[in-house]
Amino acid sequence: MTVTEKILVTGATGKVGREVVRKLAEAGVEVKAATRTPDMARKLFDDGVEVVELNYDWASTYDGAVTWADRVFLMPPPFSPDAYESLVPFLDWAVAAKVRHVVLLSAMMVEQKDHLHLRKVELHLESRGIEHTILRPNLYMQNFHPGFISEQIREDGRIRLPAGEERVSLVDVRDVASVAVRALTSEEHFGKAYTLTGEESLTMGEAAAAVSKAAGRRIPYEPVSDPEFKRILEARDWRPEEIEVMLGLFGSIRRWWRAPIYPDLDRILDRAPRFFSDFCEENADAWR
Repeated sequence: MTVTEKILVTGATGKVGREVVRKLAEAGVEVKAATRTPDMARKLFDDGVEVVELNYDWASTYDGAVTWADRVFLMPPPFSPDAYESLVPFLDWAVAAKVRHVVLLSAMMVEQKDHLHLRKVELHLESRGIEHTILRPNLYMQNFHPGFISEQIREDGRIRLPAGEERVSLVDVRDVASVAVRALTSEEHFGKAYTLTGEESLTMGEAAAAVSKAAGRRIPYEPVSDPEFKRILEARDWRPEEIEVMLGLFGSIRRWWRAPIYPDLDRILDRAPRFFSDFCEENADAWR
């Protein structure tokens, strides 16, 4: 990457986006943080990071964000079933604005079904003739803190998920962000798609045991049915369409789609991914 290239990070207040912004800024890269909540973003980043408003639903915000950029980190709305409808207008605008490279954050195993919303975004990106890199991470460790699983632990002292006893190769957001930065700051990842997982595949029971050990108290995992999980999320005011996405995610765990361990992250970063036990030790105070 030449030092004159400019990078726009969308979803800059999200788990991955904020890490990408921070890592790029630390590396001296000229970066803008794009978000629907600019006031929140300004509290997250140093003054050297310019914050711009971007709402995928408002085309009036596109130009102020994307016309400046040479490269874009494209973050879908979390747990949204409408990613294709939300992202494609902005993506097409970025292509028209002569952005030269897009790094898309997708999800593990979406390439298995072309009708999935994120897979449709991938296919559209590939069809536009722009340089691109696709990242497909597994379930994030950070869902245990500060994400939705931590809410269960705080309120109920237990983890209740429809994951059965199957395994998932949890990945740390910080590792995913490091891969994104590598992709955004070189040309060697053009045209590539990577599946990003951790170094170990755990059942939710094993994950709960690691959380319990770090917290110094028992935090059990209780498998629940899809209807029961739906009721749990409804009680937390999740929207019906978000709930359907979550049920699909945990259904993919029960089908063993999330169990495999891939070497992509190791090869790109030239080191092993973070282990879940280490993540738990770092965040032990959150569960005590």
